[in-house]
This record gives sequence, C-alpha cells and structure tokens, in this order.
Amino acid sequence: MKKRAIEGKDRRPAMVGGFFLLLAVVFAVVAIKSQFFGSIGEQATGDGQKEEQVSTVTGGGRRNIYDRNFMELAVSFQRSSLYARPLELEAPEEVSREVAKILGVDEKSILSALKGERSFAWLGRDLSREKAVKIADLNLKGVYRINQVQRFYPGNQLGAHVIGFLKDEQGLSGVEFYYDSVLRGGGVYDPRLAAAGVSRKIAEGSDSASLILTIDIHLQNILEQKLKALVGSTRAKAGVAVLMAPDTGEIIGLASLPDYDPNRFWEFSAEARRNRAVEDILDLGAMNRLFQAAAAMDNRIAQEKSGVSGNETAPEQETVAQRAAWNVVQDGRYISPEGVGFGQTPVGRDEFNAFADRIGLTVKGEVDLPEALFALKDVNIDPANKTVAMQAENSPESAKAMVPRAEKESVPTATPLALLSAFCRLINGGQVMTPHVLRAVWQDEQVWDVPVRQGIGEFVVRPEVSTGMRSEMKKAAGAGRGNFVIESLLQKNLALQNPAQAAKEGGEKAGAGQPVMESILLGMAPLEHPEIAMIVVLEGAYIDPSAKSPVRDLAEEMMPQARTALQNKVKPPTARELAVRETGYYKKMEMIQAKSTLPTALTQGPQGLVMPDVRGLSGRKAMQVLQQYGVRLQITGSGQVVSQYPLAGTTLRGVEQCVLHLKTMQ
Repeated sequence: MKKRAIEGKDRRPAMVGGFFLLLAVVFAVVAIKSQFFGSIGEQATGDGQKEEQVSTVTGGGRRNIYDRNFMELAVSFQRSSLYARPLELEAPEEVSREVAKILGVDEKSILSALKGERSFAWLGRDLSREKAVKIADLNLKGVYRINQVQRFYPGNQLGAHVIGFLKDEQGLSGVEFYYDSVLRGGGVYDPRLAAAGVSRKIAEGSDSASLILTIDIHLQNILEQKLKALVGSTRAKAGVAVLMAPDTGEIIGLASLPDYDPNRFWEFSAEARRNRAVEDILDLGAMNRLFQAAAAMDNRIAQEKSGVSGNETAPEQETVAQRAAWNVVQDGRYISPEGVGFGQTPVGRDEFNAFADRIGLTVKGEVDLPEALFALKDVNIDPANKTVAMQAENSPESAKAMVPRAEKESVPTATPLALLSAFCRLINGGQVMTPHVLRAVWQDEQVWDVPVRQGIGEFVVRPEVSTGMRSEMKKAAGAGRGNFVIESLLQKNLALQNPAQAAKEGGEKAGAGQPVMESILLGMAPLEHPEIAMIVVLEGAYIDPSAKSPVRDLAEEMMPQARTALQNKVKPPTARELAVRETGYYKKMEMIQAKSTLPTALTQGPQGLVMPDVRGLSGRKAMQVLQQYGVRLQITGSGQVVSQYPLAGTTLRGVEQCVLHLKTMQ
C-alpha cells in the first residue's frame, strides 16, 4: 500500500505543537516495536485510485505457503487499523458520524472515545481494505491509518498440524514456526536453503520467499475425513495417520486428531493443537516382532561378514495362539496374521537396542517441524536422558531428541513418526532417508528445490537386511497381494481379561465394557519397490480382537491414492491465476472473521483473566503460554523472561498488550 506523508497544517503554538510531536514520536516507537503494527501510523488520506479490494503481501512481507501442487495453504493480506488523535480533530461529531456509517457501528460509542482524555483512540482494528480506503478518502484531519498483515488459512483445519499458525505475526507452530525467518524475510539459517541456490536477497534476509510443502492438500483432505470417520466408528480418543515416500522421506499427508483451525487457534485447547504424530509415545506391543526380526537378520549378517557364529542364549520366545482375525500374544497383545512369522528368531536386548538406535526407532522424529526439536512433555525421563532433553529444548539445531528408554522388562517405545520412518528404512533398500515437509522455495517465477537434509540423523539399515525384510513381507502378504499391511493391538483395560482381578481392584465397571485398544498399522505398496508407506494409530479405541480390523480398509484405500499423488506433475500457476484465487480467499476470510468469537481465555470468567507468571521461561515458551489470553505481545531482548507487564496475578480485563523483557542468563 502506498504511504502518504502526514499533513502538516497544524498552526498551534510551538509549545503545544512540540508536546504533541513528542507524543507522536513515542507512539511511533511503540508501534514499530509492537508486532501488531505492520508500519507506523500515516495520515488517513485516500490512495488516489480505486484499486481492487484485495491486496496480497509482496516484497518483504510474509509470503505464502503452498502444497506440492501449488495450492495455497497459508496466505497473507494487507489490512489496516484506524485511530484518531482527539486533540487534532476539528469536528469530532463529523468524524464519528462518517466513520460509524462506514464501519456499521454505534456513532455514540465513537464520539465518546473521541471526547475522552486519552491521547489517541482506536476507530477500527483489523479493517478490510475496502473500509479503510473509504475512510481514507474522507481526508479527515487527525485520523490515521496503520498497515498490517493478516494471515489466512483457506483450508481451515486442513493440515493444521503441519502448517501451524501465527500470533502477532510470529510463527508459533508447524512450518510457520520452523521456517519463520524465510517466510517473513529474516535471513536463511538452514544450510539446505543456501545449497538450493536461493537468491542473495533471500539469503541475506532483505527479502522473503514462499514455501512449497511435500503434502498434497487434496489427499490430506481425504486422509483427514477417513481418519475422522474411523475415530468416530471406534470411539477412539485420538488418531494419527501419516503417508510417506520411503525413498525420499517426503510426507504426503499427516493427520492428527483432535485437530484445530489455525484461523481461530485460541478457541482450541493445547491438546487439540498438539501434533500427536511427533509428540505421542507408543508402546509398540506386538508390533515389536517386526523389528525383532529385522534386528535378528542384521545380527546374523554382521556375524557372517565377520566370520563369527552366534551361539548366544536368547530370551524366552513369546507364546502365540491362533485366533480368527488376530493372533493373541501374552498380556493383551495381538498381531495380525501377517506378523505371525516375524520374531521367531529372538535377539538379545542389547543387540536390539543398538539396532533400534541405528535405524532411528528411538528418536522423537527428526522431521522439520518444531515439535520434533524440543524435549518430550509430561514423561518421566531418567537422569541419563534428562540432559539430552534439555539440550534438545534449548537448541533448534538438535533434532535428535531421544524417546525415553523403556524399562528393562518392557517393550520399546516410539513416536508414530519415528516408527513409520524406521519402517521405511526397512523397506527402501538401505537408502539414507530423512522425513521432511519442505519441498521447495518459491519467489515470483523462480522455484528452488530444497535438498533433503543430511547429517542430523543418517539412520539406515544394511541393504541386505532391507532386501531380506521385503522378501519376508512379500511372503507374509500372500499371493496376489499388491501391498503389505501389518497391524497390532495392545489392550489397555486388561481387567476385562481377568474379572476376578478387576473385582479385587474395584474394576467391575471396567469389566462390563468393551476392550479398549491402542491400534497400530504399518503398510507399504507396492511389494516389489515400495513407493508409499503409511502408519495409522488409534488411541483408546474400542476394537473387537475377534473381528475384522476396521483400520485396514483406510490404509488399502489411501496408499494407491498417495502413489497417484506422487506422480502428479503440476506447473506453477500464473500471477493472474494466483490473483483470482486470492480474491476468493479474501472474501472467505472476511466471512469467517464476521463470525469469529473472543479468545476462550477472555470468556471463561475471572480465572481466565489473570496474567500468568512467565518469568524464567524462554520467549517461545512464554508466547505459547500467553497465546490463549488474546493479548498482543511486545518482546524485547533475547533469552529468558526476566520481567513482565502486567505483573503476574493482574486482572487482564481491558488489557490489550503485554510486554516481556528477555535476557540471556549466564
């Protein structure tokens, strides 16, 4: 938007003029520092032309995020806010009348604000370009306009856990956080982007760039809808589904339920905003047999190459009893028929742990999403792992945040993403593969493909192990099958299997219900050279272990569609096509904003209106705590919060901005 100089027609006495000039300078400094403002206030004069209502962000503004087919996932629009300096107004009544007419608000409320004792008064916050230009065309003396950027997510909740969200123009989650500096023009800190050959301006931080992700938004929509239906039919507490290319690590789709709408993120709980694909910890249960088989094969090949024969005593093998649709393993663990032949050659605990570390099964998930950079929450971590967790939380460069080691007698644990990644390494022929969601950087007509990150966690299996495991999977799948799917169930309410013990522990009510399961599915297709791999996880689902799996249909429907999505080749849209699409997104954004509600923290009563104590937290942690309170943040310095305003315990009713002072602690 073209800037206009403030008209200097005020001929008040020099002292009064100097006073108001000082106020103007102070206000301008605050406006520059505040992340709410896109630029300092400018006299609200007309633009001198009747432009289109939509103004997308270009130049150094925050750029867009697209899916692999150049469909918008996050877009930015120029918006405006208007304020007045009451002492500069020549006719407050006229200003109130004209502004109220355009904004559709009560004229008396505006007039009351203009006749108050404050040095400035808001006339309208976050206005559409159309309304801002209409008011600017009135050339009202003492009325000023502030330009800002409005972020909009056209798909609403679609892909929210990958895309993330913004508050005060600061990325707080997902790609918006991880690649914040690239999107807003703050410099490139990822060596992959420099290797991609991005322009010098982008590299220096004087210009911003759009991002092209690996996900397919059409496929993502189908995946989310089918997962929601599955969660509903099984009455599960939560669900995760991820589609990945085993050779490259491209994440084609990632769904995590419950989900949220980043356009109104404050209306959703922190639990809904949590990316379960990266943050949940799974007890592998009977699925452990698949990796036990791979570890045994790896151990045998290593011994053959070294000329050593293994005669170690292995742990006692699990007892498996044949059932109709499942094979029951002791302690409420079930495996699908495909898993019966795996794990027959047991391997020692130390050998298995070493193998699990080598293939990345024990990492939190080395994907380029911020949730994978920080330590696990609400998990009891032993002292040996606590140091690793603290380093991961404080160092964005450290993506290898380890999952807490399981107790000696328990089965291994892994996040859904780490489990899928390890599975991909079993089937991709021994290639180094790192999961990722960034595919390319885009600016104007130039698209830079971003190379896959290397060097952070080069997890891989021996090519011979991968070949051998694929051969075993092909046998387990059976003749005529084009894919391999293996499932496991872990029964959570074991009281159902032992009513006497349940009664002793007061669990009669639990024994009267259905079995509550944690369900894990791993799949790949095709069998000869896998092009797609998938994981589906249901937490707290009601699944009958004597009936057909309700999860398998989802995998067998989605994997062929994902293979098709990988083969699609789409050219970047023209500038005209983008403009037409963004006009539609702008109208949709205005419709959503018209129905928006206050942040939940401001509608919950006294408890939600009290300023929390964020001293000692990092800036990122403090922003996450305060995001639900609906206040704007001004942050100075770096490091940890040493002081805050308002003070902890202060009532937040009427407070619009909080100030945090950060300092690096020695």
